[in-house]
Amino acid sequence: MLDRTPAELEAYAARVHAAVDAEVPEYAALADDDVFAVNLRNVGLYFRTLAEDRVPSPAELGEIEQAAMRRLHQGIPLEAIFHSYHVGLRVMWTCLLEQAEALDLGRLAVLTMAYAERVSHVAAQAYLHERDRVARSEEEARRLFLTRLYSGDFAEAQPALREARALGFDLGGTHVVLLVTAEEDAALAEARDEVEGRFPDCPAVLMRAGLVVAAAPASVAGLIAALGRHDRIACGVGTPRAGVPGLTAGLHEARRALTLGASLSPAERTHRYEALRLFDLFKDGEPVAAFVAEVLGRVLRAEPRRAARYVETLEALFAAALNRKAAADALGVHPNTLSYRIGRIESLLGGSLLDGELCFRTQLALRLRPLAERPAREP
Repeated sequence: MLDRTPAELEAYAARVHAAVDAEVPEYAALADDDVFAVNLRNVGLYFRTLAEDRVPSPAELGEIEQAAMRRLHQGIPLEAIFHSYHVGLRVMWTCLLEQAEALDLGRLAVLTMAYAERVSHVAAQAYLHERDRVARSEEEARRLFLTRLYSGDFAEAQPALREARALGFDLGGTHVVLLVTAEEDAALAEARDEVEGRFPDCPAVLMRAGLVVAAAPASVAGLIAALGRHDRIACGVGTPRAGVPGLTAGLHEARRALTLGASLSPAERTHRYEALRLFDLFKDGEPVAAFVAEVLGRVLRAEPRRAARYVETLEALFAAALNRKAAADALGVHPNTLSYRIGRIESLLGGSLLDGELCFRTQLALRLRPLAERPAREP
């Protein structure tokens, strides 16, 4: 009594289609042929399994899986898919009751619930698996694009901008590039997850050099603060630059900021190229070493402990803008002690620190000393 003719099944499918179209707004924009075809197969499978007193097999639910994956690509949320199946099942049960006076409705209700559970489970699993696959595919596409971009693979900006827009990036404005490095891959992975979670508008990609992030200038302070909570990383920050060429230039600046900062300010973990730009004019090697030796040679050749004290005194004096009282307070010494030290230092320098040129050369040599003593390598 549960066998249905093709004409009857098509009529039932039409009723299901009309009800879903009326009650599930997300389905109204879909192609009728596709939705109707799925409804027709669903109706046929439902009545066939009831007639055979069984639940559908995995092979029979293959079309349900395929339909769920298509709905994902059509932008239909999973909740709407569940809603459509519930509406469809209600209509099919109504169709069944219209000609089922002599049937065991209790048994049919049990089979109907089992059918609903199987269909919903298969659709959900297929939808979620496809969503994960698409997400992984899109993530890989974004990673490859950003790697090509920073590697300079695009000869012209427009193709890069078009591909960026297709991947959901807006790279046409001004950005600041940050390069994050760490000794452990796990620390970089944590930093990447935080950037992607809290700053979704900042494209981030793991490259051989480290984690590269492009941020709008307004987001830089927040990014640095967030990254600063990770105590195992260092961050180089470029200057604001516009367009695609600006991104590659910004990465170079971020790399140089890390290199210079590691030598000049090793205790710090964030290094801004803007603050270090002057020192990028000086290349590591003999010219810098010769200049430092020329200016500070006699100071540095003093007895080691005395030389360290002289260097500490000069750093405090320059940090205090040559204010001797402030420098003495910073060093924790009496002003007379500081004056004595300055006298000894000036005798070694061959002039007074009040002389503008000597003062400039001394401060510059002091800042360049790490580059002369410990040449750094690019990350």
